[in-house]
Amino acid sequence: MKLTILRGLLLLDAAVLFLLGAVLILAPGQVERAFHFHDLPPAVGYMIGMWGCVFATMGFGYLVAATNPIRHRVWIQVGIARGVLECTLGLIYLARGTVTFQQVGFGVIVAAMISVAYLVLYPRKPRLIKSSESSSPPTPPSS
Repeated sequence: MKLTILRGLLLLDAAVLFLLGAVLILAPGQVERAFHFHDLPPAVGYMIGMWGCVFATMGFGYLVAATNPIRHRVWIQVGIARGVLECTLGLIYLARGTVTFQQVGFGVIVAAMISVAYLVLYPRKPRLIKSSESSSPPTPPSS
C-alpha cells in the first residue's frame, strides 16, 4: 500500500515538474507576471528557461523512479532534499523581505509537504528474517 502511494506521488511530482518545466521554457514572461515580478531585464527570461530545463529533466528522473522506487531510492532522497532546500530558500527570501508571501507562500508550503510525504513514504530495505534452529527440520542420524 505504502509503495503504491509512493509511486503515485512520484508520478504526480514528475507530471508537475514536466509541466512547470515546459511553462518555464516556453512562456518565461508569463511566469514573471504570475509571480508578480515586473520590469525585469530580458535576460531573466533565459534564466527562467534554464530553470525549466532542470525541472523537465528532474521530472524524467521521478518518472523512472516511479517504475521501481526501491531500486531508485536516490530520486526519493533528491525529492526530500529538493523540498527542504526550496522551503528553506523561500523562507529566507521571505524573512529578508525580498519577496512577499503571495509570491512564495504556495511554493514553500508545497515544498514542505512534498518533503514530509517523501520522508513518510521512503522505502526501507527489506529486512531478512533469520530462521531459528528450532524451526528447521531435524537432521537424520548418520549411519
